[in-house]
Amino acid sequence: MLRTLRARWVHRCRRNMAHFPLFVQNELREAADGATIDIEDPATGASIATCATAGPKDVAAAVDAAKAAWPAWRDVGAKKRATILRRAAQELRRRVPELCDIETRQTGRPLREYKAQLGRVPEWYEYHASLAETTEGAAPNFIGDPDHLCLVQRVPLGVCALVTPFNHPLLIASKKLAPCLATGNVAVVKPSELAPGSVLLLGEILAASGAPPGVVNVLPGGADAATALASHEDVARIDLTGGSAAGQALGAIAGSRGVSYGAELAGHAPLLVFDDVDLDQAVAGACFAAFLAAGQTCVSAKRIFVHSSIYDAFAAKLARRADQLRVGDPSAPETD
Repeated sequence: MLRTLRARWVHRCRRNMAHFPLFVQNELREAADGATIDIEDPATGASIATCATAGPKDVAAAVDAAKAAWPAWRDVGAKKRATILRRAAQELRRRVPELCDIETRQTGRPLREYKAQLGRVPEWYEYHASLAETTEGAAPNFIGDPDHLCLVQRVPLGVCALVTPFNHPLLIASKKLAPCLATGNVAVVKPSELAPGSVLLLGEILAASGAPPGVVNVLPGGADAATALASHEDVARIDLTGGSAAGQALGAIAGSRGVSYGAELAGHAPLLVFDDVDLDQAVAGACFAAFLAAGQTCVSAKRIFVHSSIYDAFAAKLARRADQLRVGDPSAPETD
């Protein structure tokens, strides 16, 4: 069945007006209320696909599936989990070209950049697989008291809600999923409804690599889906990469429920240029920092502070270099 799913996904991503369903318990399914949203190609504004969008019933079903799968996944042992993650890493590495194609079409980021970024994604699964196999407990000193022994052992939390953004769909989902799964947790991932394709395919890859039904569930959706997921009583950890408004909303839910919460909320990164730099190197670095990922990343240089003594020369060189950037079809290898 999973080979059939893969063929359907690849076909969807290579034609217009494709359709992506939800991924729950290693199965494709439509939203309970039939809701969908159009996915646009940012390079052209054309609608290239539709996607099922999760509602409260879908969230409940996915969390129930994850909760049911957790005890067996928790108890199977780090070695077995690591084997599955390494298998997934191998499959991801083999399928980088098609994943790059999907990412480029749904985000508009140049293909040549995705080839570099996604080529490193498998390493996240391999690293955390090894880390899980070698993690040990600790016996720290009890404030120098020889009559007491303090033991520390980390244990899985359970169902984790992982909310990921538009700009780096596969990379950020992997940064969250790899440690989550390696340490015996299970996940419901809510990718951006604007760019869900590669994360849905990631769910299929993990399932094909041996992750049991319910261990990884993928629910594209908007703010309502994220709120329903964070509010579910069986979610033990909420992890978000997104905007400040989303961070405040989900943080308030996590605080009211008293559950573990982590958030990375966009960025407004400054770049400082001092008067002792090699001017050409500094301009090249600033241009790269400002326009990487079409400027759609939290670490892009949105503010550049330049020493007054070199400001005019730096600004002129940066303007010339920006004018030389090649704007075009993101799938073309020459496009910047």
